[in-house]
Amino acid sequence: MKARKIVRRSLHEEILEQIREMIVEGRWGPREILPEMQLTEELGVSRTPLREALKVLSAEGLLEVRPRSGAQIRVLSPEETRALFEAAGMIESSSARLAVDRATPAQIARIEELHRKMLVAYEKGRRADYFDLNQRIHMAIVGAAGNDVLSELHAGLLMRMRRVRFACTNRAEDWDLAIEEHADMLKALKDKNADQLASQLDHHMEKGWQRVRDFVRDEYEQSQNSAVGSSALE
Repeated sequence: MKARKIVRRSLHEEILEQIREMIVEGRWGPREILPEMQLTEELGVSRTPLREALKVLSAEGLLEVRPRSGAQIRVLSPEETRALFEAAGMIESSSARLAVDRATPAQIARIEELHRKMLVAYEKGRRADYFDLNQRIHMAIVGAAGNDVLSELHAGLLMRMRRVRFACTNRAEDWDLAIEEHADMLKALKDKNADQLASQLDHHMEKGWQRVRDFVRDEYEQSQNSAVGSSALE
């Protein structure tokens, strides 16, 4: 992804959004250090707001900021990734039961609209749009539970998982399966079937873990080997 000049919205929001997209879409590899000077030129900003954005992305779990080294792409271990999926799944299945009771017609209509947009992105092969809408549907279901604490925890977990999940959305069969599962979730929500919705969300998250498991393991092992090799050369 090539950066575009900052022209709208707040400077802070634009920098965050663009760098986050670059990280998620794989512009830099595991543990690669972000080129600050190059980014300031591409974005047309100074180093101060850029570094503030990098601190936020570090807090979100996408980067590691190290003194004298700079900000580098954070690599998740298989154990940490598994824990993230488990935690997100527990929040989603618990929120499902609340959402069935508390979701307003407007909230259900919004989830339906997000689902329709995701279908369009799916049919047109727009991977980034499909992924973003997929995530927004999950967040909207949790949001319909009417519990801001759960929503905040859930959003933080999804952010930390975002890079590895996007990296594993390149297989057509996974898109097909996710579309079917999301359609079933929407039906369960509209039918006010709490047990069914909770079960589907839990299953969906478990399948998500299975899709990323091998990628995460291989990336982590490669990054560890590279780190050992770099240390040996120093």
